[in-house]
Formats: sequence, structure tokens, C-alpha cells
Amino acid sequence: MTYTFKLARRLAVSRDFGVLTALVLLAACSGDSTAPDVESAGFADHVLPGFEVSPRAVTIETNQTIVFRGRDRSVRGVVPLVTAWKTSGGTITADGTFSSDVPGTYTVVGRSGGKHTDSSLVQVVPKNENVVSLSVSPDSVSLQPGGERTFTVKARLASGRTTSKVGAVWSATGGDIDAGGTYTAGDTTGDFRVIAVNTSGTVADTVAVHVDAQAPALPPPSSPPPATLASVIITPASVSLSSGATRDFEAYGRDSNGDSVAVSVTFTATGGTVTANGLYTAGSTGGAYRVVASSNGLADTAAVSVLVSSPGVTSGMGIPFGPAQLLNESTGGTPFSLTIVGTTASTIVGTLSQARQQKLRLVLNMTGGSHELYLTDGVFDRAKWNSKMNSYNTPEIRQAVAEAVADGTIVGESVMDEPNVYGLGDGNTWGPRGTMTKARVDSLCGYVKTVFPTMPVGVVHAHQAFEPSNSYRVCEFLVDAYSYRFGDITKWRDDALAMGRRDGHAILFSMNILNGGIQAVRDGLWNCPLTTTGGRGTYDPNCRMTANQIREFGLALGPSGCGMLMWRYNSDFILDPNNQLAFKDIATHLATLPSKACRRS
Repeated sequence: MTYTFKLARRLAVSRDFGVLTALVLLAACSGDSTAPDVESAGFADHVLPGFEVSPRAVTIETNQTIVFRGRDRSVRGVVPLVTAWKTSGGTITADGTFSSDVPGTYTVVGRSGGKHTDSSLVQVVPKNENVVSLSVSPDSVSLQPGGERTFTVKARLASGRTTSKVGAVWSATGGDIDAGGTYTAGDTTGDFRVIAVNTSGTVADTVAVHVDAQAPALPPPSSPPPATLASVIITPASVSLSSGATRDFEAYGRDSNGDSVAVSVTFTATGGTVTANGLYTAGSTGGAYRVVASSNGLADTAAVSVLVSSPGVTSGMGIPFGPAQLLNESTGGTPFSLTIVGTTASTIVGTLSQARQQKLRLVLNMTGGSHELYLTDGVFDRAKWNSKMNSYNTPEIRQAVAEAVADGTIVGESVMDEPNVYGLGDGNTWGPRGTMTKARVDSLCGYVKTVFPTMPVGVVHAHQAFEPSNSYRVCEFLVDAYSYRFGDITKWRDDALAMGRRDGHAILFSMNILNGGIQAVRDGLWNCPLTTTGGRGTYDPNCRMTANQIREFGLALGPSGCGMLMWRYNSDFILDPNNQLAFKDIATHLATLPSKACRRS
């Protein structure tokens, strides 16, 4: 829509909201520091610049990638703006690239200049494999230079049915076209075309565009119905803060026409204090709290976790360390403080209570266990994974998790164990090669955050084993396990840390103590000599680590990560006196170091 139309809508809203003055000031301060002064440029009688997101609305298919842009529209033309992005679902990168592997309707919000916001509605539909033809409407248009027209597309399916729920890739000559099909004519007159191609690249449709200075101008927009405030939106939606720390919250409105608008709000908070301008200061008691922005009977809530040391947990006491599956096992006095544990909806609340009693911090595996749990005909079935994750979405569990994040019991949640399944079969037991990707794992991390917004989310795999040239954008940490066969530990560690810095995620190091020692040699039988190994591993040709290797590897990796795990608890191995001394040496050193959150930097 034109900015004139948008401004009229916003001014109509302002009369209802009592913020007309604020909107006029907002328009006067467009945030474009390179633009000339309005009056000096001779534009005093014209509408001032306005920020908008392009495309305004769009239908795409699962895993289709589109790019959003922020721009300033004025009588001087359209000026691209640097824009920060947020989305209610799917993933969006810093440059505005959006995709989702989950169907649904999502809101993408762009913010420019720290003040101006606008939003777009994205409908994500399942990929349609049965498209036999496309039809673009209108089939021809005439525009003046700089004129705009939005095209739509329908697909005809093999069954003969037509549908508008189809993703398209748009291209054009003689002007620009955005991902939603809105074409903007260039300055050159002539005959051009707009092309829509389906996401598989198998069918297309082309329509004619005639650009002529003498073309009839589009009629002015009719007066829109008076807009009313439909919702209040607070940002950020969730934060974790240490006691006494501060965070600024902001809020804006969304009107009944779908536009973002300035709105005066009242902030209230629990677990701390908040100023009239939205500056929240965390209190001294750990727990799950909220900041609320309200206006004209509407409100939105942000989740706040206040993190403090708890008497039952080692939060704030160094870098946590311990083996997987430690709960319910005898530790023999070994100073472990961390474990990774599988849960179900019926056991998770009790697991959190038990961890506090044993003074253990947890990496959760809510959707862990055998890969078979999440397969259909040998292929990863997202619906099964979603079903397991949804089983935790109850008020009791959400509250228990928020409190456990706040007091340090929960270090994070792993959404999947070994999406690469390193070294088995064709390299992937989740289905045909390429079934699991970092982008798909990212979508799992994003899904968990919609249920538990304050909980760090990550994944378990060796950094070099799974799409090392691609990046996680949502997942916050990687549980990265070392084995002797991976080579020099210093180089391996530094490569992992470099990847974490590149991609902005934390590293939680781990050691494969039962299968990660020097590998066996074949001498009639697989042989793991006790002079160089800790004995035979759980499957050939692997050997266990020795006590000296445990100590060396643990002290090399542990100080650099946000935690230190070992795979896995085995009573004979864990309670071996030589191994216990090695564990104690590692734990004692890590306890002296500053703790680190397993979150994105």
C-alpha cells in the first residue's frame, strides 16, 4: 500500500489512541540521517517519509526462502533502510532472509532507526508437489514510471483443482518485484514482463507489463475504515537476567488494519521493578517473572527469568562437570555437578526436584531417546517430534521449567541427539542423506523456544561431523564430544570454538570416555591393552579412555566451554579409583572458573 494510505490509517488510529502528537513527531523524525531537510527540499506541503516492510503479505511453502526489506517511502522515491528483524515463527536472519519448515501463519516485524516498526503477515503452506500449471493475475497491466501493482498466482493441480495456497518465485524486467508479487515500475518506458515460477522450478507463467508516462494513473485509494487498536506487543518477548541486572523493554501497537503504530503504554512487573519508560531491574529472588505492557484494555507479557545461586544447585559456582545419566546412580563422593538426562512429561517435574536434591545441573533431553521414536517408514517424522514436545506444554511444566532455568538447575535443552549419526551406515539414520540439516534443527530449537522462551536450546553432535560450512541461527549451544580418533585435541577444541564464534552459539564440551580412547588393534580379537587404553569399549573397535587421558582431555576442554559432559555413566568405570582421581582434578579446577551461560553471544 502507499505511504499516504498508511499515514491516513495511522492518523485515524491516533485520534482513537490519543497519540496524534506522537505520530506527527514520529513522521517528522523518519530516522533517515542522509535525507535532506523536508522544507529545504521543497516538500513542506507533502507527506513525510514512512518506514514500511516489503513484502506486506506473502504466501510461501515450507522451506522456501524469501527476503524481507525495510524501506522509506516518500515523494522522493523508495529508499532502502538498514532493518533489524524479528519473527513469531520460522527463522529470519540479520539480512531479512526468512524460512520455515512448519506450516502456519507468522508475523515478521522490522525495526529501523531504533523507533520505526512495521510488520508483514507470512502464511506458510505445505509444499505442493502436484502443480501442473500456474496462472498469474492480472494477465497484463499498464503503469506509469514508478507505479506499483501487486500480482497474485494460482496453481492448477494434477487433480484439476486450483489453489492460491502455493509458493512462487517472482522475477521481472523493467522494474523490481518483491517476494509477495508487488511490482514497481522503473524509469524506462517500454514493454516488460513479470514471471512466477513454482518452488520446484517445473512450471511458470508470464504476464505483460507496459510502462508508459501516458498510462492512466491508478485511482487514489479510497478512505479506509477508521482503525482501532487491536493488540499491544512488547519486546523482547523473553530475557534471562542476573539479580540486579537491568533490561530495556519497548512496546508498540498493532491496529485493526494490520499496521504497527506508536502507542502509550503502562509498564508493570513482578520479580523486580520497572520504570515508566520500560527499564526493568531484576530483584534478588530467583524465579520466573513477567513484565507487562498495557494500553486501552489490551496488554502483552514478556517472560523474565531472574538467575541467582540456589542452595540446592551449583549455579554460579564454576563450570559444571559430570557424566550423562547420573541421576539415581551412586557417585561415590565424586564431585560431579552436571548430567544430561532424558525425560517425559510425566517425569520432568520430579526430575527437576531430584536434581536439586542431588545438587546437580541438567541438560535436558525432552525429545531424546531412540531415533526410532521419531521415524515413519525409516524417515524423520516432524509430527512425531512435535507430538512429544507438545506433551510438555502444560502450565505446571512451563512453570517448573521457568523456575529451574531461573535458579540454575537447567543448563539447557538438547532438541536432538546426533542429527548426523556420525559413522553409522550412510552417515544418517534419520532417513535419506540430507533429511536432517542445520536449518531443520534450527526450526526444532525455535519450536522449543515458543513453549519455553527462557530456556537455552541446543543440539548434540561433534562440530566437524554435521554441515560444518553451514550455521545455526537459532540453536544456542552445541554439545560437542571429543574422541581420540579426532586427532590433536588442542586443534579440535580451537576449531570448535572458532565455529562457535562464527555462528554465535556456545560450546558445551563433552568426552566419549567409554568409546573415545585409542582405538583397538586387530590381533585375532579386538585388543584394548590396559597399557594404552582403559579397556574395551561398548562396541568394537573402540576402547575406553585411561585415567590420564580423562584428566588431560577434561582439563584441555572444560575451561573453554559452558559445561563439561562425559558419555556416559558406567558404575565400574566411574567408581574406578584412578578414574575418580582424574574426575576430582577436573572438577576442582572447573569449580574455580567463572560460570558461563550456554546461550548465543
